[in-house]
Amino acid sequence: MSGNGRWKRGSKLVAIWMACAAAGWLVLATAMSTAWASDDEDVEDVPPASPTQFDDDDTNLEDQEGIPVDVVVGARRILMPLAVPDTIEEGGDTSEAAEKVESILRRNLKLSGHFDILSEDSFFFNTDEEGMSAAGINFANWFNVGAHGLVKSSVREVDGEYALDLRLFHVERARQIDIDWSATTVENHDELRREVNEFINAVLEHFTGDRGLFGTRIAYSRRHSNEAKHIYVMEMDGSNRSRISRTDNLHLVPTFGANGDIYFTNYHDGNPDLFVYRNGQLRQLSNTDGQNTGAAYCNGKVAVTMSRGTDQTNIYLIDPDTGAVQKQLTNHWAIDVSPTWSPDCSQIAFVSGRSGGAHIFVMDADGENQRRLTFQGSYNTTPDWSPKGDRIAFSGRDEFAKFDLFTVDMDGNIERLTQDQGDNFEPSYSPDGNYIVFTSNREDGKQLWLMTHDGQVQHRLTTEGRGYEEPSWER
Repeated sequence: MSGNGRWKRGSKLVAIWMACAAAGWLVLATAMSTAWASDDEDVEDVPPASPTQFDDDDTNLEDQEGIPVDVVVGARRILMPLAVPDTIEEGGDTSEAAEKVESILRRNLKLSGHFDILSEDSFFFNTDEEGMSAAGINFANWFNVGAHGLVKSSVREVDGEYALDLRLFHVERARQIDIDWSATTVENHDELRREVNEFINAVLEHFTGDRGLFGTRIAYSRRHSNEAKHIYVMEMDGSNRSRISRTDNLHLVPTFGANGDIYFTNYHDGNPDLFVYRNGQLRQLSNTDGQNTGAAYCNGKVAVTMSRGTDQTNIYLIDPDTGAVQKQLTNHWAIDVSPTWSPDCSQIAFVSGRSGGAHIFVMDADGENQRRLTFQGSYNTTPDWSPKGDRIAFSGRDEFAKFDLFTVDMDGNIERLTQDQGDNFEPSYSPDGNYIVFTSNREDGKQLWLMTHDGQVQHRLTTEGRGYEEPSWER
């Protein structure tokens, strides 16, 4: 890419990112030893869409310098073998509810990246003969199938509601483990899912010290055709999806603001205008000529990419309620896009072409002290600052012209998270910084995937259709 490459404007802004005590206990540093994821039609997969693109179309990708970094192999996670037998039905019409409980338990405990969920085929005994109390459980059987932990569940219908009980057991010690969750009664399946997730969150808190995040929300875009792309919201495990955009045109780059607000770009009039979804209502926030994209919110401040009728894109601060420009943060002949805030709102990372390629830069919240952070590769994009404050995740093109996920610390040291797994892009950290949701085309087209922050455990979140992109975790 030449140093004076421009961002495409107007309808051309709909450009394409190029492939844009026991040894068996889970090792989670010392804490573990002491505490113990549509019915929409399927469409042909296309490269990830973005309102912006660096113009390097005239350059052979094979000739461009990529990031020659291998996946860092540190202390490997050892997943704790966990048995989750079928849910006990204790009376009433509970077959559907019981299936939902056991399904959520198995899927989400696995998604957490901390447990090896044992196959039910390995249970050589009748688990239905056991009850919910430690006195009624044959722990020797569970020990012999290799389980270190055991999750028992039961559901009973009571006057049209469901009495739910969930318990965690230490197999070797043959006792129940006290966690921050209590048996409860719920009215419907939505509440049932919420309570099962809260139980899982409490299990994770017991073992790791950090409460789990199941039930938190992720916004994303999904392409329905070459003309229509919509904004959706789902829970961390891929469930409970809802669409917030309505018109059949392009809706891009969703991000969360305060109190559940969702910012995104909408091409309803042919121009990439910034909208906000607030309290169930859609409202236009910024419609200046050219780009109004990639809003990033932090403590009452919104940074956004705007071109304001020119061929240049810069980073601006705008009022989160009125969209009025408050301050221009960058003013450079090169491309400046994709702002992301540090957790304390004191700094902003962004992508700039001022060094002759797409690289990650950092500046103070007022635009001062702009400095380059990445020096490897030539196409590093879509940064997201970890809530822990120590690293920024981004998508970079490697030495084989494939897109993978990397992190960079504040000294510029890069670690690789994905490799030899298709193209991977658009990382977004969880609220606690322990997970990353991202887009990957490694199987069945573009899907959303979840991984632990170190990249060691990765699972697919979306399972229906394809065309999922641009995930953003609410935090």
